[in-house]
Amino acid sequence: MIMNKTSLRILLIGSGVVVTGIVLILAFTLFSPKEPASPAAESTAASSGYLLKEYDGRIALYALPETTPSQIFDIYVDSLPEADIARLQSGIPADTLEQAEEYLEDFDS
Repeated sequence: MIMNKTSLRILLIGSGVVVTGIVLILAFTLFSPKEPASPAAESTAASSGYLLKEYDGRIALYALPETTPSQIFDIYVDSLPEADIARLQSGIPADTLEQAEEYLEDFDS
């Protein structure tokens, strides 16, 4: 079947429109700015393990995802160096209970 010039022109224009659409979709998908991770996503990622944090002037251990301390230690935060106090105020994550205990030993020495 031989195509006349009008049919060939319509086919080429239609193909061009489709290819342009695909390129635009890919460009917007690949090069659009990414949204920063939401706090909910971060908390989901850190929803297991342990967290050492300052609680009522002392070091407390949280078993994540719990929001109340599972243990409160007689290690007073105000007796620690400023850098450690700052870390404890934001929370120090530990993957295992053993790792949390190692951190506690460092603070207690």
